[in-house]
Amino acid sequence: MKQFRGIFLAILSSSTFGMIPFFALPVIQEGVGIDSILFYRFAVSAVIVGLYLLFVKSDFRITAKELVTLFFLGVFYALTSLCLTASYLYIPSSVATTVHFLYPVLVTTIMILFFKSKVSLSVVTAAVMAIVGVYFLSGGKDGGVINVRGLALVLVTVLTYAIYIVGVNKSCVQKMDGLKMTFYVLLSSALIFGGNLLIKGNGLDAIPSYKAGINLFLLALIPTLISDFTLILAIKQVGSTITAILGCMEPLTALFLGVCFLNETLDGEQLVGIFVILSAVFIIISENRINSDFVKRFIPVFLFNRSK
Repeated sequence: MKQFRGIFLAILSSSTFGMIPFFALPVIQEGVGIDSILFYRFAVSAVIVGLYLLFVKSDFRITAKELVTLFFLGVFYALTSLCLTASYLYIPSSVATTVHFLYPVLVTTIMILFFKSKVSLSVVTAAVMAIVGVYFLSGGKDGGVINVRGLALVLVTVLTYAIYIVGVNKSCVQKMDGLKMTFYVLLSSALIFGGNLLIKGNGLDAIPSYKAGINLFLLALIPTLISDFTLILAIKQVGSTITAILGCMEPLTALFLGVCFLNETLDGEQLVGIFVILSAVFIIISENRINSDFVKRFIPVFLFNRSK
């Protein structure tokens, strides 16, 4: 049951993370700058989590070592969001998505070299299949001309996101309550983007309409708060490597929303990518020997054991 819960959480995390363009693009089209969007995204999500923790009378106290660790985790998470978004200005999003998804390889490498983690052949196979699937899903060789600056930005996200995932699993905050950790990571990211606005001197863009406000709220709630919270819990349940591989659901979700709501179309390469990605996910599930009666037992366990 623990293994399935972790797999479900990893899939939920990457799926919700893939909804970022669905909520962010309409706000960008209304004239709100990327820096302001990122600040709203993390500040609102941190406030939501903070209010909930106050409501349940959670203990906010942490040690100095934990504070420094959580701040640096927030730095890596914030850098991932900033560099990935900025890379879209220089290279096609399909290329950025493909390159960014090299992070499972780096996570696996870090776990093997520095933490002596043992990875089975089936997990390695699933990782390779996931990367190949994302390549096809993102348009393969038709991604466009590669800009060096854009490529450098997205390569930074490979490193920062891999360090973030491994850090959650192997740092001193590993056993911290998942929601409490989420709060401090989101708060750190909000402070970083707030400082970024102050340094640039551009000021925070106003929210132009109620529709933009709703989209910003949903951006903060679904692909930020829910995504990061479930990511942290997934890492605690099934580890860094499997969680990273199951991140392949992120571009699949983005494609699904594009087809359903943005009038995008599917081509043959993308259908191949979908098949390969789903096959990789099936391999991960099979590797963890999920039994047939998990569905009826899963929901209550998930709801009432969120931090275990």
